[in-house]
Amino acid sequence: MQALKMRQTQKGSVLLVAMILLLIFAIMAAASFRGSLTSVQAIGNMQWRTEAIAAANDAIDRLLSTADFATNTTIVTQQVNATPFQIDVNGDGVNDISTNFPVVTVDGVAKAGPRCLRAEPIPSKDLDPDLAADIGCFGTSTSGSSGLGQEAGTGVGTVTQAPSLCSNTEWSITVRAVDAVTNTSVNVVQGVGVRVPTTAIPVCN
Repeated sequence: MQALKMRQTQKGSVLLVAMILLLIFAIMAAASFRGSLTSVQAIGNMQWRTEAIAAANDAIDRLLSTADFATNTTIVTQQVNATPFQIDVNGDGVNDISTNFPVVTVDGVAKAGPRCLRAEPIPSKDLDPDLAADIGCFGTSTSGSSGLGQEAGTGVGTVTQAPSLCSNTEWSITVRAVDAVTNTSVNVVQGVGVRVPTTAIPVCN
């Protein structure tokens, strides 16, 4: 009788240990699954973010293909925000990501679009009359106001200290890319220097 009770007690202990082990294994499996799911989500988030950044950089490249953003900043900003750049990431014929100019605060001034940070007239002495890119920056050949003068007694063209008709400008361009499917949103900021006609320089701030 006593031996029978001991056997029953042993069976009960084995069953309890087995249940505890099963519970531990179940917890470990759940933790492993949760970790795998988190990793997949992290990888997915990184991919979506990378795609959004690529879309924003593509939009910036389009803007930099011409100098219109520097000479017609307000018009370009209105056009882009009214009709944002659309990009089909996965090639299914449906635009996934749209890009536009968000409102950004620079030196206490909040507005959207490319921001002119600095503009500096180019001295005529820094230009080369033989370069096609520099020719348009010289004024007329009159003394004092021109970019070109005549060296006395030689007839050789020289460059004076007068400002030219061009200026170097520095810009900060912030573009926001938004994925309508994943709700991913990133801002990409690009700094760029552009030479523009001095008369076309916007207010820099």
